[in-house]
Amino acid sequence: MIRNLLLYTLSLITVCQLSAGLEETEIFDWSRVVTQSEQAKYISSVLDAWNIKFPMRAKKPLRVVYFYAKDRKPVANYLERWDGIISDIQDFFKTEMNRLGYQATTFTIEKETGKLNLHKIRGSDNDKDYNYKSGGKIREEVFQGLRSKGINPEEETLLIVCGLSKTEGKQVTIYSPYYGMGANHIRGLCFTADMKWLSIDGLKPDPQNIILQVKEHRGYEPFTLNRFNTVYIGGTIHELGHGLSLPHNLATKREATRGTALMGAGNYTYRKEWRNEGKGSFLTHSSALRLLVHPLFNGDRNQTKESPNLTFDELTILHDQAKILIKGKIESAIPTIAMIAYHDRENKGQRGYMVNNNYDATSWTSVISPDNEFKIRIMDLREGNHQIRLTSVHPNGATTTKRMHYSRQDGVFDFSKARQEIENILAK
Repeated sequence: MIRNLLLYTLSLITVCQLSAGLEETEIFDWSRVVTQSEQAKYISSVLDAWNIKFPMRAKKPLRVVYFYAKDRKPVANYLERWDGIISDIQDFFKTEMNRLGYQATTFTIEKETGKLNLHKIRGSDNDKDYNYKSGGKIREEVFQGLRSKGINPEEETLLIVCGLSKTEGKQVTIYSPYYGMGANHIRGLCFTADMKWLSIDGLKPDPQNIILQVKEHRGYEPFTLNRFNTVYIGGTIHELGHGLSLPHNLATKREATRGTALMGAGNYTYRKEWRNEGKGSFLTHSSALRLLVHPLFNGDRNQTKESPNLTFDELTILHDQAKILIKGKIESAIPTIAMIAYHDRENKGQRGYMVNNNYDATSWTSVISPDNEFKIRIMDLREGNHQIRLTSVHPNGATTTKRMHYSRQDGVFDFSKARQEIENILAK
């Protein structure tokens, strides 16, 4: 694998002989790593070489927990249904990572007698005592239950499936937490809900045209069985994405030809293509890069907890009316395999304040040259105030982020704030 890396690296380098005739300098050919597929090939080679140098300590599995109230039983057929759901989510990641050039890699799960190992944890309170805002309370009860099994929840990625719903015929009431509670490459936690009508079969064409009445945050609303499963299984994989440390992002104009980014509004389009109802959800390259190095995908190693200690030696921003070009040179204790720029427009929040909510953040990527340089082109430029989050990706799963701000009004750019932020970044 190292030999393959050397051969591939040489194919990306033009060697120029200096006038002295004896010295040589290597010039990285950036024109060979412009497309996503070219970047994937190069990044894979760099990661493979690092993985050989630092072998995997162990496969690290996703821990799936089934939580239910003291006075309730788990929802009917929960194990069979969630074995199918988690297997499908595995397959989605595997297929998307393979499409993007990163082989058929996906996260590991625990198995017991051939099925998903669901860690059942019974709550200390009755069903009426839990609701959407009970995430902190459930977290503590789950952590206590896992510790009794010898599992340290502070170093795990946890998907907590809550049996906090009621189904009466075709009427479904949901009062479960349904969100993430912070994550990095070492730990992550997210909640989803279980309901009787939830299953992989429900994502497929429904000849009976079943209509459910579903209540979550508002009154009852009609859902086809297909839409119900798309929204709530799609919601599960979207929240799991947060548990795996993925931020929200929006597909670029080119990416959007595939459908909807999973970490954008992809929870509303999951597997729609199975029913010929339009394009479904897909994984952006930036999300794939972060999953590629996550210990659940790439294995746990002795270096997993080490800090990259990233510093910038050079950092510049240039622009014209069509694009922004960010160039830089970095140093880090843990090598950097890629750089991502999240380009996020400021929007009005719920209380009227202007915020960067990530949902409309397009993402742009660059490889890291042998001289630790990167070049990122940001396209799809829009009017307004913007934040650029420059995020380095490291093979142990770690990331680091620096933020810069600029505005564009009537086609006129103002990078004065970004220039000051760059000075601060370089000074550290």
